[in-house]
Amino acid sequence: MTKNWIAATLAAITVGLAPSLSLAQTQPRQLPPNQPSETEAVVYKPPVRGVPGGRVGGGTRGTVKPATPLPTIDIIAPDGHSGLTTSVAPTLYFYVSRRVTDPTRLTISAPGQPAPVIETNIPSPQAAGIYAVRLGNYRVRLEPGIVYTWSVSVILKPKAPSRDIVASASLVRVPADPSFDAIVRVIPAARRAALFADAGLWYDAVAAAADLNQQAALAALMSEVGLDLPSAAATKSGEIIN
Repeated sequence: MTKNWIAATLAAITVGLAPSLSLAQTQPRQLPPNQPSETEAVVYKPPVRGVPGGRVGGGTRGTVKPATPLPTIDIIAPDGHSGLTTSVAPTLYFYVSRRVTDPTRLTISAPGQPAPVIETNIPSPQAAGIYAVRLGNYRVRLEPGIVYTWSVSVILKPKAPSRDIVASASLVRVPADPSFDAIVRVIPAARRAALFADAGLWYDAVAAAADLNQQAALAALMSEVGLDLPSAAATKSGEIIN
């Protein structure tokens, strides 16, 4: 079984800490000579030259012990580099360890912009599990080449933001390659997560697996980026925040 059905990287991006990326720095991958088999494992292959950014987990802060246990938050994203997507309004996923009884907030910011792209409350998760935020429902449109930071916060004390539980990750939209899109349109939906993962499109791979509730694929993707979540939670993708 061939493993080289996608050649090189979808986006070869210059190394550095630049807050935005030139579109001239991205090079689309070539069409594969063979398409993946339906049984091929989902393996995430990060961009050869990773985009600056990463993932920061969210837990309790400060020295005051709460009366009841507080949730922790993990963003479903790579660590050490920005996750990529070709979608103008991707679906983003996060994990919470328990029910959230305080307000929950989504924030997306871009470098050089004084105000967030979006900052809005979202429904608070009612149980431990993986939840999705569909940016299309919030009329968010990502520009290509910009390193966005997105976060999910639990607001414990509105007048004391330092006490918030905050988890964040970075996100970059890269231009779509028409030849790659042609493959996506014709292969079975069950094989798209593997296609996106091999192409280095993290957020697209997770969304493709979650949409079909491909539990093994979701668990494999998270394991590959060091997300050590409970096995039950790692397959609980059906709780969707709109």
